[in-house]
Amino acid sequence: MYLFNESYTEPSENLAFDEALVEVADRGSRDECEEPRDAGDPRMSPEVLRLWEMPKTCVVLGRASKVSEEVNEVACQRDGVPVLRRVSGGAAIVAGPGCLMYSVLLSYAQRPALRLLDVAHREVMSLIGLGVQQALDAFGLPGRIQLRGTCDLTLSDRKFSGNALRCKREWMLYHGTILLDMPLHWLSEYLREPPRQPEYRQKREHSVFVSNLLHGVAGVDPHEFRNLLEQTLAQVWNAKEEVGASLWLEELKSETERLLHARYSDEQWHRSR
Repeated sequence: MYLFNESYTEPSENLAFDEALVEVADRGSRDECEEPRDAGDPRMSPEVLRLWEMPKTCVVLGRASKVSEEVNEVACQRDGVPVLRRVSGGAAIVAGPGCLMYSVLLSYAQRPALRLLDVAHREVMSLIGLGVQQALDAFGLPGRIQLRGTCDLTLSDRKFSGNALRCKREWMLYHGTILLDMPLHWLSEYLREPPRQPEYRQKREHSVFVSNLLHGVAGVDPHEFRNLLEQTLAQVWNAKEEVGASLWLEELKSETERLLHARYSDEQWHRSR
């Protein structure tokens, strides 16, 4: 598995890059216009773990989210917070500095069990949770990570990680958030209470349901913790390979640019529902 540890300077570019990952991978494994590529083809996509951060505060809608139901548009307009849309499902989120984002590109050919969504959620989030737990343990921090609802990670019954996925014919993109020290008032300011809630939430408001992983922890440098967390996540996923120059990488960059022009730079597309 390859490791990407870099972020784009614009939120829309980060979202376009995530979609490009799964689009290029699926196109490469089963191209309608040519013979399927084998593992030795230099355009063939590898599995990828991407660790990144939104450069500024933004709201990111799920593929089917309705702006009027999930977003406080007045507050977003007042504070200049962009409202964007991602290609995966789930509800709207707030992301920005202090929130570690991860994206995992996975091959059904290598992991056929992931075609069952309950298995995909369990296996992916078990590894993400393991990486987080190892980082907590290494810093001597208390608490045990739990998987709650469909795919939430919690600590002391408060959610710190939400996730979504995009399934193609032969590949899956599974991406999500890990709240480290993000200003949590962003959630209640820029989001409405979600129309769909897991049972374990018990109708709790954002302020008492969601928490930073480092909430109430003294004496821990968030940057040091994040650096270690990125290492433990790479270890549990066995993401050891660095991405160098390749035809695959060039195709990925080209697809990112195409998606930016096709929709991620189009405000009407982001607000289409």
